[in-house]
Amino acid sequence: MNPNQSSDPVLMQPDSPQGWTELAESYYAQKLYTEAIAACQQAISIEPNWALAYVTMGNVYQAQGQIEEAIRSYQQALQNNPNLAQAHANLGSMFYRQRQFESAIKSYRQAVNLQPDLAAVHWNLAQVLKHLGQDAEAQASEQQALALNPQLGGAEVLFNQGNQLALQGKVEEAIATWQKAIALKPDFAEVYGQMGMVLRHQGKYKEAIPLLEKAIELKPNLPLAHQHLCGIYRDSSNLAAARKSVDRYVECCGEIDPIMSAIYSISIYQVSGLNHIAKDRFLKLESQLYSKLNRTTLVEIKSLYSNLLFSMPYLRDDLSKNTKLHHRVTKQYIETTLKPKYQQVSTSIPATFPHSPLRIAILSSHFNRHSVGWCSLDVLRELSNLSVNLYLYCTDRLQADDRTPLFEAIAHKFFIPKHYPNGLPTPEEIIQEITNDEIDIILDLDALSLPIHGDIFYQKPAPICISWLGFDALQISDQTYFLGDEYTHPKGTEKYYTEQLLRMPNSFMAVSGFNRVEVDLIQARKSYRISSDQIVYLSVASGRKFNADLAKAQIEILKQVPDSLLIYKGLGDQEVVISTYRQACDALGVGKHRIKFLSRFPKEEEHRLIYAIADILLDSYPYNGGTHTLEALWFNVPVVTRKGEQFLSRMGYSFLQGLSIPEGIAESWKDYINWGVRLGQDESLRKSVQEKLIQSKQSEPLAPLWNPQQFAQNLYDILQQLIIKNL
Repeated sequence: MNPNQSSDPVLMQPDSPQGWTELAESYYAQKLYTEAIAACQQAISIEPNWALAYVTMGNVYQAQGQIEEAIRSYQQALQNNPNLAQAHANLGSMFYRQRQFESAIKSYRQAVNLQPDLAAVHWNLAQVLKHLGQDAEAQASEQQALALNPQLGGAEVLFNQGNQLALQGKVEEAIATWQKAIALKPDFAEVYGQMGMVLRHQGKYKEAIPLLEKAIELKPNLPLAHQHLCGIYRDSSNLAAARKSVDRYVECCGEIDPIMSAIYSISIYQVSGLNHIAKDRFLKLESQLYSKLNRTTLVEIKSLYSNLLFSMPYLRDDLSKNTKLHHRVTKQYIETTLKPKYQQVSTSIPATFPHSPLRIAILSSHFNRHSVGWCSLDVLRELSNLSVNLYLYCTDRLQADDRTPLFEAIAHKFFIPKHYPNGLPTPEEIIQEITNDEIDIILDLDALSLPIHGDIFYQKPAPICISWLGFDALQISDQTYFLGDEYTHPKGTEKYYTEQLLRMPNSFMAVSGFNRVEVDLIQARKSYRISSDQIVYLSVASGRKFNADLAKAQIEILKQVPDSLLIYKGLGDQEVVISTYRQACDALGVGKHRIKFLSRFPKEEEHRLIYAIADILLDSYPYNGGTHTLEALWFNVPVVTRKGEQFLSRMGYSFLQGLSIPEGIAESWKDYINWGVRLGQDESLRKSVQEKLIQSKQSEPLAPLWNPQQFAQNLYDILQQLIIKNL
């Protein structure tokens, strides 16, 4: 437009709707949006069905961020002329911005059906398909876009090539390719994010952090960069930095990525020990989820299933509410993730079933120094002494250590996957290996704590599939089983489980004991400046298991037992834990000096020294201690545990019942405090419990909790019954 021309549409006075629309386009190019809208309205006043004016009007609204108005304009254009490819394309882009992904795909496809040479639309379609995890279709659309316009990709093409190389495990080549993309487009935030993500998976945190920070600087609303930065700080135990990072994630992406940012926020505040904040955020997300679940993306539903459901038992002990959310999320997870991935579930019984010896697969990523490893090895060893061949399958990257050879020694086969796209093994590889090995029974040690187990149990590559030990159930299939006991899963609990419940006759687990370095009790107390006559309570709740209610109850116990001490020794944000305890001390008038905060030791054998100093272990709730509680009982330390509704809040109760020790089993916080006080004040009561613990390891037969040989035999008998049932 000539700069000397008037910009007033009345003076120009075009004589047709086309002329007014062309004038509107000219105003639009100059960012004269008010004048552009007025020109479009003039065109429509002459010809109400003039579709092109509505398209231009939509473009103007789009430029001003008025998305709803833009959508209405494009829809009006298409009502007047359904064959306007550009209107369909622009409408698709608006739907994409509103996260209406299915509508965006529909509009983009209508555009390219009308005008197949729209390279940019093919490209945009590919991006939406990628977002929904439909990678094969996305790749086809992307290739079509590049065939029409080879220059369209540029740095984008290099970015995608780098992604493919990374998926193939060619990390160095991927990084080199991404660096070329940055040379072409220095402000390409996604490339910095991908490089940071890959380096994180390699454990190169120092190199990853500045790349992820750069990605966020260039594009603050880039969720993946935020997620991986949060993950690095969380995994490296820099929890203050993790909270700062996740708060920024919520601030920058809370509106465009509400579910994922909430999940990360819940997890990080929970690990820090700030469970009251995590619970508030969990409840807020839960209140919104039921209406949103049908519109969640694949990434979101996977994270809800694997992360939110993992966090839930630490935050709330309400079996009904927890089960409702678990079932609802799992149903959506199955429909959107598992069913499309595995078109047909194989449940046929092979002709060779059962083999002799029986072939039992053990699924876990914890054949090492981990709670699951400590609590499973003795039973698995005894099981291998029966007519059984054990096939151990690693379902995550194995952090091998000096305990790993002990598992290898009892294994007929020890399988480590070869393929790790995105840092994780593929369930398909493990499923195929199990199928090839003609496994009779799968025993899953990790359950929901590793989502890959959900894939495996959904596909059911063995006639009998049982979850046990590591976490609560998968809630995937009524053709599978969950193993507990009458205390963890009392009569009536069946209605809360998709799986069929199996109950061990005495206890849901058994160990043969724990080793620790030699210790002199008197000297150990002296080293911590604790007198021999002081009552010492112990709390080993990690950040996830720690909460203000727990701290308050423990300080109330100290208040009622003069000169007693509390030792806290757990994994979490020490500043948060110390602050929480001190607030409870201030509120209850207890001296802060009565709490000692001890650092963790590198090895468990060193950590177990603490049980020589402690008189009473104060268990966590709503998620009880597992290995730590067993360790305390093994070293003859009485335990106070609060019994709840869910499996994970009934473990301490089960342990004590397995030892025929009712002392210390609480039904409420009031009861918890009373037991803590009684055991602290009443020396005879405390010694009687200690004597019961000593006798439980010396009597014939051993208490069920210390008798993995008997446990293995009982489990084998249950398996034989299941085999008969499945023949």
